[in-house]
Amino acid sequence: MAKKDIAIKFVVGEAVLFFIILTAVGFYFNPKDPLFIHSTVNPFVLLELTITLFYGLTGGLVFLVAAVPVFRFIYPQFPLSFLLWTLLLVLIAGEFFSYWKRRIELSEEESTYFKSKLRKQTNDFILLKLSHDQLEKHYLVKPISIRTVLEKIKKELINNREKAFGNLMNLISEAFFVRRGTLYCKTPEGNFKLAASIGEPVKLDMNDPLIREAIEEERTVFLSSSSSQSNYLAVVPVFDISNDDEIIAFFLIKDLPFRYLNADNILSINVALIWFMAELEKTEMVKDLVNEFRYLPVDFIVEVQTVKILYEKFGIDSYMVVYKIPENLKDIIQFIQNKIRGVDFLVYHKVNNCYMVYILLPLSSLSSAEGFSNRISNELKRRFGSEIKNKITEKFIKVDREIYKSLKEETDRTREEKEC
Repeated sequence: MAKKDIAIKFVVGEAVLFFIILTAVGFYFNPKDPLFIHSTVNPFVLLELTITLFYGLTGGLVFLVAAVPVFRFIYPQFPLSFLLWTLLLVLIAGEFFSYWKRRIELSEEESTYFKSKLRKQTNDFILLKLSHDQLEKHYLVKPISIRTVLEKIKKELINNREKAFGNLMNLISEAFFVRRGTLYCKTPEGNFKLAASIGEPVKLDMNDPLIREAIEEERTVFLSSSSSQSNYLAVVPVFDISNDDEIIAFFLIKDLPFRYLNADNILSINVALIWFMAELEKTEMVKDLVNEFRYLPVDFIVEVQTVKILYEKFGIDSYMVVYKIPENLKDIIQFIQNKIRGVDFLVYHKVNNCYMVYILLPLSSLSSAEGFSNRISNELKRRFGSEIKNKITEKFIKVDREIYKSLKEETDRTREEKEC
């Protein structure tokens, strides 16, 4: 609210300033018509439209209101028709500004959403590559993989966050051979607080050359890649997945065997930390919903919550298609999975003798959801026949403020039904 008030004061100040400048120029060059309302080319209207298109209706109205005293006391006859005509132009320009500002905001939100999806896919791919290339070597004698460890940490984030931080430190210690290091996370107040540590905690010094270099260059830095004298071997900044300019955590490495102080190992730690902080942010977003919808994966609830917020803030539609598939036709779920887009999300769970399949279609209108449904229906008929297709029911649910209530009602209704 404070930022909004400052922005409005800034617009008002700018509009008044431009009016004063125009009036001063007008009195200097044309004292009888200082606002040039009788000129063939009218600077007043041009500046009025420019301010309205740049600042919106508020700026245009302020500029016009500021001109009223000049119209009243400088001109022999009050130019009412000129004032009303200019007001009409301001209203049109203000509507134009509002329309395109909203269109730009919608486009930016959609772009941010898809960029975050892409970054998540990229991080998951890198983690998978690390797991099957470099990191699995450490677990050759153990029946466990790095992916299994990460999934365990992911589940612990919901119920025991402190234990999850501890297991993350154990993973970094064992997989990346860090002997001493400390993770600092950003608080809502903007400070960095110690969250977890390997060995004795390392003190955070924001004036350290390596930390300053990490902040200024916005990248992971370590002594072998820097000429600075530092108290740390490496500083790993973790950036917000939705805002590349905001650092949300620091991991300070104090003790690490020299042969592991290389770009591959340090960047692998960075990837693991990015993944962890992203999961931490997601669980924080839906912590009140996870216990209520235990049968749905956390990632799916996060995705639903994300598109729900987009609908509430900007009116961007998203839909969910819910299929009910008899348990003897479970193979159809995989068939549908192979037909969805990369940005769509499919999950399912069993209720009685029926599988409930939820397919989230982000940023899709009802017509898009119907088009998806028709395509799946035609594919099912062609592959399995009309008889099998008719055993499958479907329903469209809009992702709006009542989405969780609708999901709960649909699940309860299915539980009450004896047959799928």
